[in-house]
Amino acid sequence: MLLFTLSMAVLGFGQEQGESKKINCSADVLRYDASVNPDIQILTGNVVFTHEGAICYADTAFYNEKTNVIEAFGEELIIHINDTVHLYGKYLMYDGKTKIVFIERDVILSDEYSVLYTDRLTYLRNEAYAYYDTHGTIVDDSNTLDSEQGWYYTETKDVYFKENVVLVSPDYTVETDTLRYNTQSKIAYFLCPTYIFSDDNSIYCEDGWYDTEQDIYQFEKNVRINTPDQCMQGEYIWYDKIHDIGIAKKNISVYDSVENVLILGEYAEYYGQEGFTFITDSAIAVLIDGKDSLFMHSDTIWANFDSAQNVSEVLAYHQVRFYRYDLQGSCDSLVYWAKDSIINMFRSPVIWFEKNQCLADTVRLFIRNREIHEMHLIRNSFICEDVFKENKFNQIQGRNMFVYFLNNAIDYVFVDADAECLYYVLDEQKALIGINQSVSKQMRIDFADNEVSLITLYKTVKGDMSPEKDKSNVFLRDFIWLNQYRPKSKEDIFMPAFYKPELKIELTEEEEE
Repeated sequence: MLLFTLSMAVLGFGQEQGESKKINCSADVLRYDASVNPDIQILTGNVVFTHEGAICYADTAFYNEKTNVIEAFGEELIIHINDTVHLYGKYLMYDGKTKIVFIERDVILSDEYSVLYTDRLTYLRNEAYAYYDTHGTIVDDSNTLDSEQGWYYTETKDVYFKENVVLVSPDYTVETDTLRYNTQSKIAYFLCPTYIFSDDNSIYCEDGWYDTEQDIYQFEKNVRINTPDQCMQGEYIWYDKIHDIGIAKKNISVYDSVENVLILGEYAEYYGQEGFTFITDSAIAVLIDGKDSLFMHSDTIWANFDSAQNVSEVLAYHQVRFYRYDLQGSCDSLVYWAKDSIINMFRSPVIWFEKNQCLADTVRLFIRNREIHEMHLIRNSFICEDVFKENKFNQIQGRNMFVYFLNNAIDYVFVDADAECLYYVLDEQKALIGINQSVSKQMRIDFADNEVSLITLYKTVKGDMSPEKDKSNVFLRDFIWLNQYRPKSKEDIFMPAFYKPELKIELTEEEEE
């Protein structure tokens, strides 16, 4: 055995002048063991080796001059890849030709943005990335990420995690199989089916990203967001948590289990601080109640929230149409006051139920237990009913009407001002007796079994009963039958709504006051 002992010697064995790719070593002690391998230098005590900008500190090392490979050991083994990237472990192998570092046992990789913990790691200096396959954990100042495999690109600060990936942030926990995370920007990118959990909700998506620093999310592909009371789905959902602003696109559905309401559409925006949201492009609202579900469509559906984030007002505007098996409607715009359960219909409103059609400038519906309790027809009011033969209609006309319901059927109608009615009178066998036509200041029409049972006139101007053959005109002045606009099924809510020509309304002196 040939033994050399050096004290704090600088070793450059096997190097020629200017040959920079050889590893430079120094140690307290250097020795050779020719019986084992004469090409290997054995270094002990304060070992230091450098190679093209990298520097390593160890307790012991074995350097092979021919292969330019060094193995190093130490309880506090450190290799500085550059000024910002540092590796710690207890065993290291470094190849001076390929510039590949293999390090294991309590491995730490640190830079200015994060720290990586694993048990075994390979670092490729030429490509500037590290790889582990024995489970690793990355920690920065706000997040912790775990995975079975990982690739850390130290120049771009991108980390690719694979298999059993878990990201824990202050507000969310992310679970997925593949994820990219940038330790500088602190943005996580979802690359496959991903689950996100918080105290308030759970989220599923198959693509997208999460800015953990700015609290901004973008979820894509089969997105589902579940809260205790709501479920939202879509192909694209973007949300800024700090400013409470969100955008959703394509195949959007929002279900509220408390109100039992489903909202559908292709584009939506949400403004939490301003207290409103809207959905458009094939917008549909469904009030779910089994076979009694109501389907409504309009160009845009808008909802306002109160301070408790409960819906206080719903607005639907332009081409509004709705369908329920026992109630249909059409108008240009609609406002629903949630607290009072009142629906206001504006501009060419029409209501159909059973054989009845109701029109006015404005229609106001009062809802109780999802049934109409009361209906106000305001200005230019008209109700007509399709009678037993074609082109025969019972008709009520007046300035304002108030319709009261009992057991989901008309109980009575009160007409206030300019009241007129034209009714076909039938005997017990449903044979026509004649036509009753009356004009008065006010009028009340009572119903029984969906038929007129009593007409009460106030301040009568005139009233008569005559055979049908003696009536030259069996329609009141403002009669119009709009059955072609009536939705016959939930699919018909996409048909064009009815619009009557705009009329200039002359107010009386009393109304002007």
